[in-house]
Amino acid sequence: MSDALKYLMEIRPEEMDGYFSFLKNSGKHLDDKTKAIISVITKVDKQTASGFRQYLKRALSKGVTANEVIDALFVAFPTLGLSKIVWAIDILLEMNLSEFTPENMKTVPSWHQLINNKDLKAGVTSIKGSDGTNLLAYKENEEIKIYDAHCPHESTLMSEEDSQGTKITCPLHKWEFDMCSGECIGIGNRSMKMYESKVEDDLVLAYW
Repeated sequence: MSDALKYLMEIRPEEMDGYFSFLKNSGKHLDDKTKAIISVITKVDKQTASGFRQYLKRALSKGVTANEVIDALFVAFPTLGLSKIVWAIDILLEMNLSEFTPENMKTVPSWHQLINNKDLKAGVTSIKGSDGTNLLAYKENEEIKIYDAHCPHESTLMSEEDSQGTKITCPLHKWEFDMCSGECIGIGNRSMKMYESKVEDDLVLAYW
């Protein structure tokens, strides 16, 4: 938060509370992915590089695919124009995100079998997809969450050895995450990427 916003919150707390309440509730009928995509587009429109990087990674952590990001840029072409789209793509290339490599962009998303549910222990488990994708599973009772095993900060690989209870800590820069939600709870400010998952015929599957 900028110093100016902190100042306004100190001298005009009621007015600023109303403003932030409006922002929070204005998208209550939109799902998280849609809100994340809109946030990305607003940063491109304003050409705010740091904001674009931040909200792009947040969108990816919410399950927005690389192809959905590109689609959104082109759908917003009437307001963005080609120059702002090219500006955004230049930043994408600088970020070197694996999701946006040509080979991954051409891959059709599908369900991947991961592990037998009976073999998945409670807590955090490191597993690999059939294509070599590094994943983390978190199981509590019958609920299962599947995450990208790379820290969203600098893509450092995390494993079950880095976990303690419901918390996992990146071994490089010590970002901490809640495995129940994937939310960052220490040092950093970006969530882990969560994959849609389900159990069929006692097999755990994830979609990417």
